[in-house]
Amino acid sequence: MTVDIQETSAVERTLNVSIPQEDLKAPFEKKVQHYRKEVQLKGFRQGSVPKQMIIARFGDAIRQEVVDETVNALLTEELKKAKIIPVGRLQVVDFKDDKENPISIVAKVEVDPEIDIKGYDSLGITVPDTMILEDEVMAEYNRLLQMWSRDEHVDRAAEKGDVVVGNYIEVVIDGETQELPEQKEFRSLLGESASPGFDEGLMGVKQGESKEIAFTYPEDHKEERYRGKKALFKVEITDVRAIVPPVMDEEFFKQLGVKDEAELKSNIQESLVTNKRNAAKAKAVNEAIDKLIEMNPFEVPNGRVEELVKYTLNRHAAKPEDEVAPSEEEMKTLAPEAIREIKKHRILEFVANAEKLKVAQAQVDERLQQMADAYHVDFDSMKSHFRQSGRIIALREEIRFEMAADFIVGIRPAATEKESEN
Repeated sequence: MTVDIQETSAVERTLNVSIPQEDLKAPFEKKVQHYRKEVQLKGFRQGSVPKQMIIARFGDAIRQEVVDETVNALLTEELKKAKIIPVGRLQVVDFKDDKENPISIVAKVEVDPEIDIKGYDSLGITVPDTMILEDEVMAEYNRLLQMWSRDEHVDRAAEKGDVVVGNYIEVVIDGETQELPEQKEFRSLLGESASPGFDEGLMGVKQGESKEIAFTYPEDHKEERYRGKKALFKVEITDVRAIVPPVMDEEFFKQLGVKDEAELKSNIQESLVTNKRNAAKAKAVNEAIDKLIEMNPFEVPNGRVEELVKYTLNRHAAKPEDEVAPSEEEMKTLAPEAIREIKKHRILEFVANAEKLKVAQAQVDERLQQMADAYHVDFDSMKSHFRQSGRIIALREEIRFEMAADFIVGIRPAATEKESEN
């Protein structure tokens, strides 16, 4: 038996296999004896069926089993010797077996190409300094207070900042009467609507009133179909409600997990700084990855692309039987982003290996603590779960890739850490 492996492209290997018919005799004989012990035929005790009868009835099927097993074992061994890790299944493109001459097989297998990423340590792309303005802190502070506010009925005319509750009676857009939604009730926070003209028409209304409101939708309205169009709304008002902010007392701050207003604002500022810094870093990393892809072109196996697209489409599937294969149109639409993600992964993997980046146990514990806090469980339970499920290895690799992403935008580790055992 011989196998000749040829590199037909950076992402493909072609295997030419030759198996002499003589090499099938021993495994065929062994398989026949196995069937003699297992097969039950009328008129014969189990294990006493004549060999020639087994061959006459099942010979072709037995021979095909032998060929398949021999080829699979041979290719597995040869790929292992050549240190080739297949991407997806091996594809047989030519098979010849006349049962006299050696069996001839031509098969193809995809592989991940060898890559050598140049210039990753001198891209000149860095993360800009982060600055948070007092206005940003106050805007987030006010948004938080609004979330904790309640609204209550007031027996007066509606003012800016009130919530007006009502029902649509008739809606006319550009002279055409629209079909009313099944849910006819609306709630409008005056001064915050996407249609200022509608808000203005509700100013001064009281509970129990009916009103016709004529206005023009703004040119930048969130729904394109309404932009710049004239509208006439007939509505009835069922309630006017004022926004009541929370009482800034000890109980309120306790609910938020802070001791006072100063700590609340400090936490908001820290959160805004972190979010803005993370956004700036993500932007810088994406720019760096795009630049490295351009500087270091390499191919991506189709099998990897199909695998990622399929995962993208089925990541929310509850059961394996709910999964679907990508359509031709879905492959065309999703493939470009899948290719970029695969290249990004390969680049970060290369950088992490080239720079010998190691993840310290303290980094793993810090990440687990963050996750434990987010899910409101204790640290030891979270760590135990990750160890028992095997996810601790994936978490360590995720952090290592994040370190590689930091590296390409100029964020260097303070010191080389020894990777500890888990």
